[in-house]
Amino acid sequence: MTMQSIGDLAQSFSLRRQSVELNRQMDRLTQELSTGRAADLSAHLSGDLVQLADIERALDVQVAHRGAARSAATDAALMQAALEQIQDTSTSLASSAILVGSDSSSTAIPALATEARGALETIIASLNGTSAGRSLFAGNRVEQPPLSSADVLMDQLRTALSGAVTGAEIRQGLDTFFDAPDGAFATSVYQGGIGDLSAVALGSGESVRLSIRADDPVLRAQIKETALTALLDDDALALAPGLRSELARDAGTNLLASQTGLTQLRADLGFAEERVARAESRISSELSSLEIARNTLTSIDPSATAGELQQVQFQLEALYTLTARASRLSLANFL
Repeated sequence: MTMQSIGDLAQSFSLRRQSVELNRQMDRLTQELSTGRAADLSAHLSGDLVQLADIERALDVQVAHRGAARSAATDAALMQAALEQIQDTSTSLASSAILVGSDSSSTAIPALATEARGALETIIASLNGTSAGRSLFAGNRVEQPPLSSADVLMDQLRTALSGAVTGAEIRQGLDTFFDAPDGAFATSVYQGGIGDLSAVALGSGESVRLSIRADDPVLRAQIKETALTALLDDDALALAPGLRSELARDAGTNLLASQTGLTQLRADLGFAEERVARAESRISSELSSLEIARNTLTSIDPSATAGELQQVQFQLEALYTLTARASRLSLANFL
């Protein structure tokens, strides 16, 4: 009588091991068929993973550049909107100041000063704008707003101009306050950094720098003339009515004259925005190319995988049938 070469328990373990292996293969093939990508990349690429690693590294770099470009695009757009708000506000105030300044009676000075105080608050709020918690116009000191409040500026300027009674004295006090390196604007009002932000790397050796600060001479000129206009009806300044009108007219003229510089700032920023947009397009194209290259390396043949999956399913069904039949064997049935 022929005897079995292995015992029942050993046979059970062997069938179970084959079942586990076939189920593992079926899970792998099902995953590959659903994703279109090889589950075991090392085996799929015959152990040569260098090219894939290079592509993955390049993808990580480009993703980082894309994030930097998107952040720069957002910052530039917010800065452009802030400068536009400042230009619209100061242009409107300039027209009002020139109109009021042409009236020697200066009866409209209080209304003009009220408008100027609102404009000053708008300008400072625009320059104190943030993006993702970072100040936009604070240079390399992004953790805090670059400018003190309008009230603080007005209080300090009021003190600096107290005692001035002529137009020349007012102008001298203004120039010292806003333009002197040790003036109150530089030492107390402006709280941003004295250095510019680092350039944003956009890949391929390209970078962009968003370096407009709230202490830029063009922006200081806007603040200076607006603040002066806001003080024209202040009782602390003993100014003659005719001098108030003269200062209003001069402030309006200076505000209009400084619009050229503000327009140039916006144009330079617009150029930076265009460069960022081109870089975003380039980065997207490079990412697409790298993803195609990665997919080429890691993709599987769906037809071959489907055929292999069908074969494994057939083997698994046959194993289940064999296992079921073996489990029904007994000595009584044999006899």
